[in-house]
Amino acid sequence: MKTILISILSGVEAKAVLRTDLLSVLLASTDIEVVLLVRNPERKAFYEKEFSHPRVRYAVVAGSALSFSERFFELLKYFLVRTPTMSLHRRLRFLSHRNIFVYVGAEVASFLLARPLFQRLARVCDACLVPAALYSHLYEQYRPALVFLANLFDPVEIALLCEARRRGVQSVGFINSWDKVGAKGFIRLLPDALMVPNEIVKGEAIRYDAVPAGMIFVSGVPQYDIYWNNDGLLSREEFFSRIRADSQKHLIVFGPMGKTLSDSDWDMIDLLHTLIRAHVPNAELLVRFQPNDFVGDEAEFARRSWLRAEVPGIRFGSDRGVDWDMTRGELMHLKNTLYHASLIVCYASSLVIDAAVFDKPIINIGFEVRTGDPAEKQPTRRYLTMHYTRALATGGISMARSREDLLAQIQRYFADSSLDAVGRARLVREQCVLMDGKTGVRMARFLLSRIAL
Repeated sequence: MKTILISILSGVEAKAVLRTDLLSVLLASTDIEVVLLVRNPERKAFYEKEFSHPRVRYAVVAGSALSFSERFFELLKYFLVRTPTMSLHRRLRFLSHRNIFVYVGAEVASFLLARPLFQRLARVCDACLVPAALYSHLYEQYRPALVFLANLFDPVEIALLCEARRRGVQSVGFINSWDKVGAKGFIRLLPDALMVPNEIVKGEAIRYDAVPAGMIFVSGVPQYDIYWNNDGLLSREEFFSRIRADSQKHLIVFGPMGKTLSDSDWDMIDLLHTLIRAHVPNAELLVRFQPNDFVGDEAEFARRSWLRAEVPGIRFGSDRGVDWDMTRGELMHLKNTLYHASLIVCYASSLVIDAAVFDKPIINIGFEVRTGDPAEKQPTRRYLTMHYTRALATGGISMARSREDLLAQIQRYFADSSLDAVGRARLVREQCVLMDGKTGVRMARFLLSRIAL
């Protein structure tokens, strides 16, 4: 029996592994056992109900306080690469807090250290100085043939990778999102092989993280596998009945930015409601909050009796971040929402790719509805990130520059939903690459091929 350790420490990892065919393909090989590494007992209990199998086990990897060396390399990784997104984040912090010494120091450090020599030196030192025995008990207990780490920007997964390297265990990493390379700093240690969702991320990994091209496998986007077939689609009448909306009207779906990055979500919800009520009576508004954000604000919901909103996902922690998940039922509901929507309104978000898969018009909000917010809380600033400028360049996303422009664009798309379809198709081709619903299968087969080495 050969054992594979797989990290399920975040919501995106769970979508990539558990909500695709990856796990079932691995278990189709009768000599494969899978150990899912989860962040806390709550996650373990949650998954055991759904993913029970004689050859699936669970181990809690709770993490611990980082050692001095780990804290050092976690800080250093933000200066070992210099991307437009990271420069933007530093500039926004400066504009918000006006600490010129921190800003200039960070820019100078990044300018000096983001070079191949220092990157190689940092990886050598990192591998030598990270505590050796942090997760040795897992390797002693399970004797894995391979470890699959789907979030190499997490210090826990770097420690797991470090132990695998010391023991000569095959390792595969996965960059699980289109924005990670640009925003999350240098990949501290490299696995034996790296999977990426598309050619764009592959190029970024080569350029910014010094990953050899020969060790990169382009898999496609696993969390979109669910979109590429007609399974589970409801009739329009059934879906609109489920969300308590009028099936004879257009459905506008608004995706808020999230309270961590913006204080203007409720203002935008009110603006959309006002525009629709006054000028677009043939439309319904559905607000779909992010699964990784804690919406709270019960009073905000209470004072809007008209609000049709959804807060998807289960949260295992108390803060915005990675410790969340969505059930298959919630993912199918999202699929139906996109399928039946007339258009999507949002800020910079991966929701634009989801919408483009279903060829739905997309409007980004290109103006601020509040004045005086710090730069870090101004959502329109996020359009300057590296990954999102590429998305905008496809021509598949329309930018509303004012309230009047937003209304005009809503009406324009209602009149002709085929507008900008060429750009949306380009966005899907660039980001999804392989659109056959078999990314989970490809990833599983790649993992099995690494065991055979």
